[in-house]
Amino acid sequence: MITEVLLEQLEEDAPTSVLFQGFLEPGAQAAQALLVLGKVARTRFWMPPSMVNRLIAESDPVFTADRTTLRAEAFSPCCGLYARLDLLEAGDLGEGCTNVDLSEATRTVLAGVVAQDPLHLTVRGEGIRLRTLDGQNDESVVPLPDRWVSGFAEVAAVTAGAIEKAELDKAETRNFLRRLPTSVGQSWAVASGRGLRLTSRPGRDSIPATGLHRLRVVEPLVRFAQGLTVYTRPDSEVATWVLRLERARLVVTLSPEPSRGFSGEGGWLNALAAGLDAPELVAGRAGHDVVDGTWFPRELPSGAAPANGRLAKARELLAAGAVRKLPDGGYEITRAASVQRVRLSPAGCTCAWWAKHQENRGPCSHVLAARMSAAES
Repeated sequence: MITEVLLEQLEEDAPTSVLFQGFLEPGAQAAQALLVLGKVARTRFWMPPSMVNRLIAESDPVFTADRTTLRAEAFSPCCGLYARLDLLEAGDLGEGCTNVDLSEATRTVLAGVVAQDPLHLTVRGEGIRLRTLDGQNDESVVPLPDRWVSGFAEVAAVTAGAIEKAELDKAETRNFLRRLPTSVGQSWAVASGRGLRLTSRPGRDSIPATGLHRLRVVEPLVRFAQGLTVYTRPDSEVATWVLRLERARLVVTLSPEPSRGFSGEGGWLNALAAGLDAPELVAGRAGHDVVDGTWFPRELPSGAAPANGRLAKARELLAAGAVRKLPDGGYEITRAASVQRVRLSPAGCTCAWWAKHQENRGPCSHVLAARMSAAES
């Protein structure tokens, strides 16, 4: 009956340019999931000293429809947490993408959805409309941060090829999520009976879990949880935590450390240096679904991926003739007063970047330049 009442209120909506239109069910679960995405976009898990008085403005979900699934995605302002809500049995789906702000007014409407209350969502290229029995609110398109564009590309790079490492049932999921740490700590998750436990020592089948306190952002959804599946690649520092819900799932990927934002990683650098021609990947226009191992289109309406500084510098070094191959098979790279020595197998460089990160965040510009020089010879 209450759904029929709301349907009567919706008859005035114009169906132009609709990417999605329908009821999100269960309504209370969907409302809480959207509120979680909004919270992700407003929560900074890492505050560099240089930013104490200069905060990056948050944004809110990017909605994408591809005729099979409606997805809503968000990054934390520090770009160290990526969250995606997949609505698997949504209503009428079209194709397209839009990004909007979940304002306080919209959050108030969502917070009022309880029990079996209906929640109706319309997504268009120009924004979204949420309606419940108690209210409604429209949100228009907002600018998409460039860091999000880079982040989308890097999350795809670290999740492609990930495999399932653990699967928890409803009871173990709720037990594990309610015992998450409350502060930063370096840890790994390992199998313990039918569940997972945290340990300070890595093992052969351990799952990276440093900064797992960030996963507490899903707490409002624990009561709806049907299970939890974890994915990672062998020897990876990144794990993806998939909370299984009724007719939906929430996918959360955590960066290796709270201080490392995805936008600063370099997962595609080697492939780009080797001549990869896949602009949709590096511009964030292709998303990766770790559950199905498939890709989905994300035609971003705004935002542009900034040029990667290390790749640009590597090309400059090569064009300036700064790369010289040595008799021992290594390379010497000279620019102004800087002279760096590079080897390719195993990879190494004498620069400060390599000393700090090695290749954990993608190679330094010198190694990239040497690899590009080797490919040309």
